[in-house]
Amino acid sequence: MVSLRWLYTFIFLSTLAQSKFAGDDVDCSVVAVGGGWAGVYFAYRYFINSDVPAHKICIFEASQRIGGRTFSKAFTVMSDKGQADKFVLDVGAYRFSPDMHLPGDIIMKHLQLPTACYEPDCEIASKDFPPPFHFNYTAPLRRIVDPVTQQPAGYVTAMRVMVEKMQQKGVHIMLGMRLLDIMPDSSGNAHLLFGGGVNVTAHTVLLNLPRTPVLSLPAIKSLTSERTVKMLECIKFDRPEQLFPNMTFGKSLAKAYAYYDDAWWHNHLNMTEGQLPQNAFIPLQTSQGIPIGIHFNDGPVICDAPHKNCRGFLEVFYTTAPQSFFDSVRVHTDSDSPLGVLNGSMTDAKVKLAKLHKAVMEATKPLFDQREVAQPVAIPRFLVVGVWDRTGHGYTAPTKVYFSTALGDSMEKACGVPGLTEKEYRDTVLTPFGSAMPRVHLANNDWVAQEVMGFSGDWAEESLLQAERALSRLGLSKPSWLDSSYYQEKIQAFLPKQSHRSGDTPIFV
Repeated sequence: MVSLRWLYTFIFLSTLAQSKFAGDDVDCSVVAVGGGWAGVYFAYRYFINSDVPAHKICIFEASQRIGGRTFSKAFTVMSDKGQADKFVLDVGAYRFSPDMHLPGDIIMKHLQLPTACYEPDCEIASKDFPPPFHFNYTAPLRRIVDPVTQQPAGYVTAMRVMVEKMQQKGVHIMLGMRLLDIMPDSSGNAHLLFGGGVNVTAHTVLLNLPRTPVLSLPAIKSLTSERTVKMLECIKFDRPEQLFPNMTFGKSLAKAYAYYDDAWWHNHLNMTEGQLPQNAFIPLQTSQGIPIGIHFNDGPVICDAPHKNCRGFLEVFYTTAPQSFFDSVRVHTDSDSPLGVLNGSMTDAKVKLAKLHKAVMEATKPLFDQREVAQPVAIPRFLVVGVWDRTGHGYTAPTKVYFSTALGDSMEKACGVPGLTEKEYRDTVLTPFGSAMPRVHLANNDWVAQEVMGFSGDWAEESLLQAERALSRLGLSKPSWLDSSYYQEKIQAFLPKQSHRSGDTPIFV
């Protein structure tokens, strides 16, 4: 395995370089709109597995960063001893099971990035989801780590490595480019209009876009049927009581990390894994009005020796449960970013951090009592949150179709589309414009439709599966590093029947 130390330094401590774009100066044959997992992967597969020249492959991203719902943020924290500690937090997607061959095989086999078990004891993945919930993976969950320190390196590392490889050979990466509309031209290509009056014509397009940006495109109403529009608008999340007992959902999916100079869960409790409560997705309610759900192993921690002089981040909340405290931290930041930081050097922030500390201590009091250890009084120095909206604004949490047959639901009932099946939904959203633009595909975790009892598809897997199905339709064969059984089960078995070929491109019916 080659050393990637230099690359980790580059991707986290510098700004991602991007191609300069001047109207028609860039000739794009293959375009990925959206720089999330599916968009980057789609462009990368064309880059390494097709005869399309690198300079004719383009990625357009609306924001100023690569990653989408994967958001790895680097922090340098001066410890109370004057040490410059470097941490990377994933405020979005962050882990995977090798059973998810997409993305697992990309990370571990193709890019050969160093990884470590998410849980220190490397327990099987299904243990992370208490019954009766059925988790469809068994291999221990893993995350990408720094090869030297073994600290979390950030889930976005894989995307940034692919981007770096592409940029070195001339692939265009353009940030701050928001798609306004897409239309077919007279030659059968797709004409894309971006903000600022930028026009691009491409032969092949992947829209790596969530629901809200897709539905904002005028072409969705003008070029697709009412039935297709209803599918694209469909959102459903059935919550059978046996899976979600006494649980209500709030306006966001929020993830929060508190930084402590004294990482007491290491230094005093020797808690390096597990959750509090047993299922932290259903958090403990506290008298402070702040719900707390802890993953003791999730946040990065640096120690001078095992359980000695440890400092770092504790994940104190990660769920869709109703709350306003963590949402309020993000409100004070750029409305287009899910990231929020509460810095304890400011008086008003100190008050909030003190309140958070009281809530955390209230939730963990039984652990200290069991060990007859005094609770720490020092409050967190700062709080980092990722707030992913569930109401359709800004960066959203995935909005899917999860239906429960136990509740008498189905795809047809969930979406109000007569006769709708999972297969029709899946095929339609993959090529939403049909014959009008057959080489325009759609891939994003928003376009998942399945029975709620079986958990699969998150942490980018479903986005990547959709992208790979699009690539297969477009004539690109299985990459050599991707598991053959997985490809047959998840890609080939999901494609429409092939009728004939036109040139090098498979045509499906």
